[in-house]
Amino acid sequence: MAGLASFARDWAPSPDFWQQKWTAVLDAFGHNQRVLFGMMPSVVSGVVYWTVSGLFMLIDFSGLLAAYKVQPGTNQPPSAPRLSNAARVVFVNQVVGFLFGLVAFEFGRWLNGREIDPEVVAVLPSIPTMLQHLMLTFAFREIFFYYSHRLLHHRLFYKRFHKQHHEWTAPIALIAAYCHPLEHIVSNVLPVAIGPVVLKSHPLISWSWFVLVTCWTLTVHSGYHLPLAPCPEFHDFHHQMSNQNYGVVGILDALHKTDLQWRNTQSFERSFILFGLRPSRQVLDRTRIKKQ
Repeated sequence: MAGLASFARDWAPSPDFWQQKWTAVLDAFGHNQRVLFGMMPSVVSGVVYWTVSGLFMLIDFSGLLAAYKVQPGTNQPPSAPRLSNAARVVFVNQVVGFLFGLVAFEFGRWLNGREIDPEVVAVLPSIPTMLQHLMLTFAFREIFFYYSHRLLHHRLFYKRFHKQHHEWTAPIALIAAYCHPLEHIVSNVLPVAIGPVVLKSHPLISWSWFVLVTCWTLTVHSGYHLPLAPCPEFHDFHHQMSNQNYGVVGILDALHKTDLQWRNTQSFERSFILFGLRPSRQVLDRTRIKKQ
């Protein structure tokens, strides 16, 4: 252990190293807060979105990880017309989200009468601060996503706004943002953005949060229950049944009892993180055999 600590001390980049890198980033953007706060979250999220969904698309077409499919035999591969339409809708929504971010930034600056203190932006946040903000933004998202999502399932809004997203009863990663533009703002963008806005998070925290939440959302829409990845069973079941599992991780679903039907299914039994290479169905089968 002493040797490992010594190696980390001698070879790990120092705080000054990372601060210098952050200063270089700010210099590259001209310390422009419109770019840092209004544009970059959407840009970072967009790059991650197309990269990760593209990787999942390769998996869909190759069929190499078919054993990990949540709904075996579906979308292997997806049809070209559906993919083309989904990609177009997602791109339009990302443009809408980008413009919304700019408008929201200008509105916030007008409301506060000024920008965030440049000296605060110039200094990297501490790791404890980053972790605190990330945990709180996760809580904000769980709350706002659950209630906005459940509202979209109300008969007044479902057919007009939310039904489009549920055209994919067996989802794939690309369609995570396949929805009506209004839904995209209300249920995708706002629940994710409200935490960093309320907490006045440092840009690096906001960017990190957008990367994490984009990867999470794509994975739970991917249709694959992969080792060491977020388990997609919870949200995949929502796409199958529509009236269950409205939240992100299920805390509010348990509170409001909107997951009772799911809890009586094999999908619920398979809802765990895989720490080995054996697919969840095989893990479950072996567990049942041992119990017998």
